Amino acid sequence: MFKQTVQHLLTGAVICETGFADEYLFLQAQSNQDRVTDFLSNLDRQLTYLDSADAFYCTFNEVDSNNTAELSALFTDIRGMFRPLVEFLELILTASQTDLPIHAKSIININDLFDPFEHDQTLREQLRHLTAIKPFKTNKLESREQLVFVFHKLEELGYFVRKNTGSSRYFATARFDLVYLLIEFLNDSERIELPETIEQQQEELLF
Repeated sequence: MFKQTVQHLLTGAVICETGFADEYLFLQAQSNQDRVTDFLSNLDRQLTYLDSADAFYCTFNEVDSNNTAELSALFTDIRGMFRPLVEFLELILTASQTDLPIHAKSIININDLFDPFEHDQTLREQLRHLTAIKPFKTNKLESREQLVFVFHKLEELGYFVRKNTGSSRYFATARFDLVYLLIEFLNDSERIELPETIEQQQEELLF
């Protein structure tokens, strides 16, 4: 389990109870955390704990000439995901008529979302816009098919898991919580310009 846990961390996984139950349980033992921390230190990395989501992920010890290029590539990918992710989160809050943002262990039944989209043209237009941009780009025209595609894509990217392939219940992972922290960090350090309505939702999503 040590090797498996380290491999997941080095490939960018966010280890939480929902997404990686076995690895999460392994890291609950302080002795195992120490082993992983010692190993990662040899690679100029460290095991970081995300308290708000009870999750673990891997970070660099410091930024220097040895990892600047890798970090730049990483943030380029992350920033490319931010806008569509924030749009998705805002869309789900509107469709579900709730003020509760998606966090680790949140459960969404996609079947509950079909009706709101079928009866609200504004929601359909927002969904159409979302599915016109990467990583949610698709040629599907029906809102039901578009929603399924978006959720499948988020499952593929590690934001959701399902207990079985045919289930309509999606369990959110701590990757959403990490996104909120990264959005906050980039807004503080680089002042990313986002639409005002999204910034308002973002404040609610963060904590």
